[in-house]
Amino acid sequence: MIPRPVVIPRTDGPDETARFHVRRRGDHLHVTPDSPHPWQLRIDSPNATLHAPPAGTSETDLPYPA
Repeated sequence: MIPRPVVIPRTDGPDETARFHVRRRGDHLHVTPDSPHPWQLRIDSPNATLHAPPAGTSETDLPYPA
């Protein structure tokens, strides 16, 4: 599947704060951020989960139940 960009805009100007590329592979999401800052991803589902990889994590695979 083609990665989809997710852009987090700045609140004080026209630029972006961070950009993430998200791709689903079966029952996992593969997330690649372009930011060295800490980030969190909340997967909203009946069993909602919050994932918070360590700062500087360049990519991660997260469970994503179908």
